[in-house]
Amino acid sequence: MSERSDVFAERSEGAWQATATSTGASTRCAVCLEEIPVEARICPECGERAVESSRSPFDGAVPPTSLPGSAPGWELGADRSWLRMHWRPLVTLTAVIGLIAFGIALRHLAPNRYQPPEKMPAGAAAAAQAACDNACWHGESCQMGRCVWQPPNDVGHVESPESLSGPFELPSDMVDVLPLDAERYAVSNLQGIRIANARTGGLLTLVSEAPHAQQLHRVGSAVYASSPHRVYVLDAAQSRLLKTIELGATVDDLTVGASGQRVLVSLPGARAVAVIATDYHAEVARFFFGDDHVRAVAVDDTGTRALTTNGHIPLPGVEAAGEGVRFGAMYAFDPSRLPSEQDRVRTALVGNPVDVVMIPDARSSYALIREKDTIVRLERQPSGAVRQESRKGTCRQPEEIALVRRGRRAIVRCNAGKAVEVFDLENLELIKHIPLNARVADMAITPDGAQVILALPRDMDRRGDRGAGAGAIGLLDLETYELELIELKAEPHRVRLAPDGRTAVVISDRKKLAWVVR
Repeated sequence: MSERSDVFAERSEGAWQATATSTGASTRCAVCLEEIPVEARICPECGERAVESSRSPFDGAVPPTSLPGSAPGWELGADRSWLRMHWRPLVTLTAVIGLIAFGIALRHLAPNRYQPPEKMPAGAAAAAQAACDNACWHGESCQMGRCVWQPPNDVGHVESPESLSGPFELPSDMVDVLPLDAERYAVSNLQGIRIANARTGGLLTLVSEAPHAQQLHRVGSAVYASSPHRVYVLDAAQSRLLKTIELGATVDDLTVGASGQRVLVSLPGARAVAVIATDYHAEVARFFFGDDHVRAVAVDDTGTRALTTNGHIPLPGVEAAGEGVRFGAMYAFDPSRLPSEQDRVRTALVGNPVDVVMIPDARSSYALIREKDTIVRLERQPSGAVRQESRKGTCRQPEEIALVRRGRRAIVRCNAGKAVEVFDLENLELIKHIPLNARVADMAITPDGAQVILALPRDMDRRGDRGAGAGAIGLLDLETYELELIELKAEPHRVRLAPDGRTAVVISDRKKLAWVVR
């Protein structure tokens, strides 16, 4: 601090002396451009050295200042070297050159650097560039010009069964069984809904607020239990009653839309289909269909097209009613609109149409004619009606058709035909006929579309002999069409799957038993 003060004092004293001895001539400082005497050596305003010559600072001369290197006669010295003045751009330039050299080295050290790229076949290149001709279904992606279904990540199927739990005894008034997860399953009876352990069969809890429960259906995180004149809504995780939906008629079929926001419930006694909103569990619309007792219901992924039929499956050993055979019909309607704003279009399907399925984009639908052993392809018209396009023969007494999104196929199970058939939905061609030694009482397709689980009860022959065993469970692989059988000591009649598809519950209605397959 003392040295700096001495410097400023010296400059101020010199400036005062120069001003005191001035002769009156003035010039301008080269630094601050203030007017100073010609004889002044230091500017009294800014403290910088003044111009020693009498020329003006604007005549092209470089004025000397106190900045480094600005004084006359300045030369490179040890303390003012060129490297010291330009080290920053040198460091920047060196870093850029090093980065470029590093990238070039990595490029040359890469494996197979100098090998020519493999050429794709002409057909593969054309397929890679081509887009899909038709719009892909919900859950599909366009790959190499083809729509390929992408299964969800959290679903699967039953592997080669390592554990078969059971048989577990069920209540004598049991109506339906539904697996909730890998550890629990629900049983509906007159008392309510029983929640049991899937490993021991022991009772966990009883939902007594839902008496006379019948069919159980999984709807997202809830369970819909049908009963006479109402539907119970249960929380699947906490096993408690959420709400009761009054319908005033008996429920026959319940179909959940792809988005899970709407549920279609067929009411044969009321000759109607009710639409239920799943976000607040309430009926929002009801469609009436004249004198037809509608049962099976199908809906597309958009939720704007739905079909229902008046066919029904008779009891074993009983012939189908003549009404369904002679006056079979199908109705097309839009569940997303109000019933008063549209017409229900009726299409005649003679021969007892027992089941129907729609492809996700609603362009086509397929119906099973049980008494004529036929599958019918229906096309949607701009007016809202459906028209029969083609027919294909099936095995005897087809009773159920299910959609397999993987490969755009359909599975048909036959009762009297004792077989399962796989159809290609694009051309309505038979892909595989799988004969069995027992009738197929029920089937369930896993969510990943890789497997079908079959219930195969063996009926008694004329001598009252069931053969080897009373029945079996069939695991059909939909890729190789190989069938694996699991023998049971009682007749299986129904199959229910857990939401992830990795756990199945097989039910014997006659013996009131249940098995859990993992």
